[in-house]
Amino acid sequence: MGKNELRKRYEELDGMGKALLLEKLAFCKFADRYDFENYFRAGELKDSELLCLAGFLYHHECFLMLMDIMNQYKERFIFADTSLLRGFEPDETLLERMARLDILPGA
Repeated sequence: MGKNELRKRYEELDGMGKALLLEKLAFCKFADRYDFENYFRAGELKDSELLCLAGFLYHHECFLMLMDIMNQYKERFIFADTSLLRGFEPDETLLERMARLDILPGA
C-alpha cells in the first residue's frame, strides 16, 4: 500500500477510525518483532509479557489498542486485593458514598 492509498483510506474513516489507524501505523513502525507478534497472541502471553505489551502501547500512546487489549483480557489486569479490607471500619460518609455508587442499593 502506497502513501496515496493510505491517505485515501485515512480520509474515508470517521474520527475514531482515523485515530485507530494512526495508532496501528505507529505500532507497526515502532514495535520490534517481539512486541508486534505478542499483540496477536496476547491471550497466550504470561502476565508479565501482557503487562509489557500494555506498557509498550501506553508509552507509544496507542490508547485505543491498549483499551482493546485491556477489555479483552480484563480479568488478567484486575487483581482483587482483599488485604485492603483488613481492619476496615465503615463510617457514615463511606456508607453514604457507597449508596450513591450503588454499591449498597437501598441503603
